[in-house]
Amino acid sequence: MFHQYQLSNGIKVISEPMENRKTVALGVFIKVGSQDETGENNGISHLIEHMFFKGTNTRNTKEIADLTASLGDDVNAFTSKECTAIYGMTITEKLDELAGLLGDLIANAKFDSRELAKEKRVVMDEIDMYQDSPEDLVHELLQKRVWRDDALGFLISGTKSIVRSLHREDLYQFLSEYYYAENMLISAAGGYAEEVLRDCLERTFSGVQGRGEPKKELHLVPDYYRSFAAANKGIEQLHLNLAFPALCVGDRRRFAYSIFNSVFGGSNNSRLFQKIREEAGMAYSVYSYSSAYQRAGLFHIDITVQPSLAILVLEKTAGIIKEFVREELTKEELRLHKQQVGTELIMSSESPKTRMDANAKFALAGTKIYTLEEKLTRIEAVDCAEIQSLAAEILALERASLCIVGEKSSTNLRGIKKIWERWNL
Repeated sequence: MFHQYQLSNGIKVISEPMENRKTVALGVFIKVGSQDETGENNGISHLIEHMFFKGTNTRNTKEIADLTASLGDDVNAFTSKECTAIYGMTITEKLDELAGLLGDLIANAKFDSRELAKEKRVVMDEIDMYQDSPEDLVHELLQKRVWRDDALGFLISGTKSIVRSLHREDLYQFLSEYYYAENMLISAAGGYAEEVLRDCLERTFSGVQGRGEPKKELHLVPDYYRSFAAANKGIEQLHLNLAFPALCVGDRRRFAYSIFNSVFGGSNNSRLFQKIREEAGMAYSVYSYSSAYQRAGLFHIDITVQPSLAILVLEKTAGIIKEFVREELTKEELRLHKQQVGTELIMSSESPKTRMDANAKFALAGTKIYTLEEKLTRIEAVDCAEIQSLAAEILALERASLCIVGEKSSTNLRGIKKIWERWNL
């Protein structure tokens, strides 16, 4: 059962008590991310997320670390394109302590200049780490190209030069614009009584100031640009990433979409995996996945392959796509993948942290939140025609974008690009 309400200062709450649990997950989700930044401050949301743990007006960095350890050392944060989150999981008896810590980090961030200088170096090291990861680079570079006129394409971490240029005053200014009560959502799930949680949150988040009204949304649906991109990296294998415009996070067809992904490339018994890896032995890693946002979405195909096989793999992938669009699923395929998606949902629902995160995701998008039973009912109701309709809508090769990361000297870039261009004819 879900509970949704507002605290007296304006923070929204989505809560899902779970019977027979001895743990609780709690997260604060602020509606600000890289899409809210500019070309001059891109990366500031991510830097602020780091700085939340670098001391408050009541706790220094060591005291925050000590309290985190006493809670089970499961307190963390992330920044996405659409939100910033600080969250944790602990035993039910320590709910008040966890909430008190999160409330303090949000309301009393200190942004000490010396700590900021140190954390900038940490963030720049993180940027280098992503640049060294071809799996991350191929994904981020592709999204940057297809949404090139919109901040949805910004790198979440920003660039080293921008991070280096940010000052304490910049962080405080950005904080005042976005980090206030009406722009926040608290999501909780686990073993607790709702009245206990509500009283706890009123006390521990009372220091978060409100404005009286939420910030007006200014974001429009971004234009999608069919793109080709390549980055040179001195690595043995070639990383290919295809992207198609797809569903937003709150789309009513998301249950059919989950099955569509599972059948096509999101599982080991998918068409993509079985035909490219198991039957042809062309690639060790090949899979599909979704990047769904509130304003737009992409469906990705990721392949890691030897450079000499890249053209063959792309041609094989195009053939699988055409066949998938042309031929309806068998009833046995549909039954099997319904079972797989449903089983994964049931297993993930056992975790308070997974429920906390999923509830926040859909609450932030302003879309309906379903119980596990409702989700399973909707999965069971999906038929072959719905999957066929999604395939025809999403897997349009003439709209596919392609990004390549690898050693250019050993890659036939011209040949690969010719294949991609032919798809648009």
